[in-house]
Amino acid sequence: MAMTGLIARILVAAAGALAVPAIVSAAPKVAAAPGCDRHCLLQFLTDYTEAITDNDLSRLKVAPTLRATTNGVPTALGKGEVWGKVSRIVYRQAFVDPVTGAAVFYGTMTNSPTRDQETWWFYVVRLKIVDRQVTEVEEISYDGTLGGTPATTLELPDRIWDTVLPESERVSREQLFKLADMYFSAVGHEVDYHDVPWHPECQRRELFAFTVNSRMQGGSCGGEFKNPAMKWPVTERRFYIADEVRGVVLALGNFTAPPDYPNNNPSTVMEVFKVQDGMLRHIEAFFRGNGQRIGSGWEKQP
Repeated sequence: MAMTGLIARILVAAAGALAVPAIVSAAPKVAAAPGCDRHCLLQFLTDYTEAITDNDLSRLKVAPTLRATTNGVPTALGKGEVWGKVSRIVYRQAFVDPVTGAAVFYGTMTNSPTRDQETWWFYVVRLKIVDRQVTEVEEISYDGTLGGTPATTLELPDRIWDTVLPESERVSREQLFKLADMYFSAVGHEVDYHDVPWHPECQRRELFAFTVNSRMQGGSCGGEFKNPAMKWPVTERRFYIADEVRGVVLALGNFTAPPDYPNNNPSTVMEVFKVQDGMLRHIEAFFRGNGQRIGSGWEKQP
């Protein structure tokens, strides 16, 4: 009798388990959101960089309302400084954010070895993707031809940007944007640099050259602001990428020359930050040098 009862219970349990898939399959199916995930955004960057080296726009999915600039100047797509000149992209680094639809590419480009006169460029582009179409293109390029500059020597990107952080070392999207904004305020001497949470390993590079902790450039990430001349009020701050899992945040701002240091080089600067344990660990800056363009061309955009 006991065995018969046990068998009966087993049969009932098995029948219940078999019934679950039928219940699940009967539930209404919800269509996926029409957004662009990481894979999608990265594919857009691949398509865009291939379009540059091929000098061919035909495969790009572009919105009718596309707005594009090159070095702050409105430019027709495919007519920027590097288009029709580049045959190789040597250094490649990508950043994306499915929440904002932003995709950013850092690189160095050259026409070598297919042209007689070798030329190199530092290059960065910001894309905005809406409904799986490119709606915004912001390109910044800068001649990096001078022999021995990082443009001619860089090949592999720093994998620190792709390193996934343990949950205990992460901060929220809001905190990531707040830290980037705090850095900009330190650059403008609006806050005491001591109040910025610098990581003890913090390094900063601009155009891939170290600006701190080097033989040529003294001072730490925060300590460089001891020099009163290291001052650029940052206006028109724009925040595009926050990756909580990797601790990455990317923002742009117009670095302006202050009245007390009018000769400071003004420029639109793109900065990407690695944040770990709530502290700024690594900073990579990109801009067009020599004050050739003060504004970004996007100042009045929402």
